[in-house]
Formats: sequence, structure tokens, C-alpha cells
Amino acid sequence: YQRRVHGGATGRSWSTDTYNPYPGVCENAPSSRGYAGGFASDLMLKDLRLAREAATSVGLPLSLGDQATAVYAKLSEEGYGGLDFSSVLKYLQEKAPKP
Repeated sequence: YQRRVHGGATGRSWSTDTYNPYPGVCENAPSSRGYAGGFASDLMLKDLRLAREAATSVGLPLSLGDQATAVYAKLSEEGYGGLDFSSVLKYLQEKAPKP
């Protein structure tokens, strides 16, 4: 139901109707295949680092980019590098404090 509502409203986006990071929402998304395939987290990390280098070369701060780079570096260190970049959701859920 939620996907139908979002899909017909201004909330529609690629990540909700095509590449949802939650398993089972989009059957063809990497999240529904154990995060296999797709765009590897290691490639995302490479691209984030390239963006940081470019920004640094012109004196542009990338606060959120720095944070994203740190998260994807941790993913890579912990063995998620070959999984799709949306596996960051799984990683963050696993690392979140338990109530």
C-alpha cells in the first residue's frame, strides 16, 4: 500500500519503486537478492573518494560527503565491499544499538 501511495504522489522516487534497499519490496532490486549484484559498495567508496579529491582541489568542503565516505570505508573493511551499495542499510541496522 505505501509503495502505491508514494508511487502516485510527489514522494515517488527511484529508490522507493525500483531500487528499494529493504528486502522484498522490489523483487528485482539487489536488496531482495541478499544485496548481490548491482553497484558494489567498494565502487561507491571509490567514487566518493574521487568526489572528495575533486572538491578538495578547489577548496570545497563536503561535510556529508566525508561522512558517507567514512561509512562506506567501514562497510568495505567489514566485508560488505562486494555487496550492492544499498547494503549500507543492512550494515547500519546490524550496528544499531539494540533496545
